[in-house]
Amino acid sequence: MENKKKTYVWGIPTRFFHWTLFLALIGAYIAEEDYLTAHVSFGYAAGILVLFRILWGFTGPRYSRFRDFPVGIKSISGFIKGFGKAGNVYPGHNPPASLVMLAIMFDVLFIALSGMLTLAQEGGTGLFSSLTLPAGVEFKEMHEVFFQTGIVLVIIHLAGILTDLFIHKSDSSLKSIFTGYKSGISATDAQLTGFQKVLAAGWILAPLVAFYMVITGPPMQLNEEEGSGESMEMNDNGEAEERGEDED
Repeated sequence: MENKKKTYVWGIPTRFFHWTLFLALIGAYIAEEDYLTAHVSFGYAAGILVLFRILWGFTGPRYSRFRDFPVGIKSISGFIKGFGKAGNVYPGHNPPASLVMLAIMFDVLFIALSGMLTLAQEGGTGLFSSLTLPAGVEFKEMHEVFFQTGIVLVIIHLAGILTDLFIHKSDSSLKSIFTGYKSGISATDAQLTGFQKVLAAGWILAPLVAFYMVITGPPMQLNEEEGSGESMEMNDNGEAEERGEDED
């Protein structure tokens, strides 16, 4: 249906993804290696959330589908020309937001993947523990690079929201993150089909179940190794590692 006052753009599944991914990334950042089991739990949840979001990008309702992301040269050019104008409002993501959201999704996917490979390489556990990993590849370093990249992308995303709030005070996209509705546009409301509702139920449950199973499972620990490949036992202060390096 056409609605000239406000449009229902973001359904509950999309908003659930947005906020739970935010919480998962914050939780993983806070936990880090000091609370490895919690860090991994949040990581699994984030990875599953993004996998479903990618699937949602092909099967979800309008505005959430990738084909609705205006990332073409013409769209970007039109956005730049109209930047700062009150009427330059998009029903779904605008071009910069589309590019940043795509980058965040795939970066989080690489964060989760490199994290699982790190867990297999240095802890001998996780989904990839049975794989023979290539020697000389430091997946932990890759994991940290992807995570730092993710922080930069999130900062850009927040900067975009604040800019939109300043330019479109009454029609800001910020409210839609909470309510699902965007004001000041005339467009068709997003609606979920029966299939999309079933998929959304799995999308909501899967990351929660994964988080619970990992957080309540056996504690996880990484076994750091020296360059020679010999395992080192460390006390809480890391003194054993330091003595090994001095002896070399």
